[in-house]
Amino acid sequence: MNSTSSNKGSKAAIIILALLLIGTLFYGYKMHQESSETEAILQSEKSEVLRNLENMSSLYNEANADNEVANEKLIEAQARLETLMAELKASKSSVSALLKYKKKYFELESEMEVLLDENATLKFQNALLETSLDSTQVELSTQLASNSQLEEQNLRLTESVDVAKKLTVERLNAFGVIQRNSGKLVPTTRASRVDNLRICYSVPSNLLTESGDKKYFVQVIDPSLNVIGSNTPVQFEEGVLKYSYVSAFTYDNQLLDVCDFVSPEEGDYGKGIYTVNMFDQNVLISTSTFTLK
Repeated sequence: MNSTSSNKGSKAAIIILALLLIGTLFYGYKMHQESSETEAILQSEKSEVLRNLENMSSLYNEANADNEVANEKLIEAQARLETLMAELKASKSSVSALLKYKKKYFELESEMEVLLDENATLKFQNALLETSLDSTQVELSTQLASNSQLEEQNLRLTESVDVAKKLTVERLNAFGVIQRNSGKLVPTTRASRVDNLRICYSVPSNLLTESGDKKYFVQVIDPSLNVIGSNTPVQFEEGVLKYSYVSAFTYDNQLLDVCDFVSPEEGDYGKGIYTVNMFDQNVLISTSTFTLK
């Protein structure tokens, strides 16, 4: 009887131990299964956070690429973002670590929204400024071109006025004359009969020219190419001019006819062609010829 009770007790103990072992094994398996599932969930969460951080980094890259001048705030924020990504990749998967990195991610996300809004505003303002500068540059270029054109027109006008103010000589005419005792002058082409050479010309009306005393240098050249008259030299920068006489007159802006006489200092008038040149200073303004037979 005692032996039977003892066997029964041993069997019961074995069963209990077996049950405990099975329970322990089941609990261990269950815990292992739950740990694996938790690890997978944590790894998935970690990957998602990394993807979000990488997306943020791409947005920062795009924002920096759009700026000709680097935005220091964006660059500094992206540097912190890259550091956080490196730390997250190297970290062990745990609930506490994941919560810490998620918190930092949300902080960086909020900061990024503010920074990108600021960057968009600055970009818009820069675009407006560039448009304004371009418009101002166009207006300035147009104004400079207009000023240049006006200066050119004024220069041409000044040159035209200067030309218009210049006195001119018309109808330069020279011929030999016989001078009667009565003072009457008789034109002649016979060299032996000539008493004097008479040089006449007209100065037209010109309201732009300053009135007052004027003078021209007159040069009369005989057939032997000698300058008759005083044959006086006058020095100019370009050289020396020998002239026969100075034709002086007072000009009052009205048409004026001027006549002068010239004769050789010595000798008679030779036969041939005579040339009369009229100079304003050293500039030849008119020429004429006549012949004595």
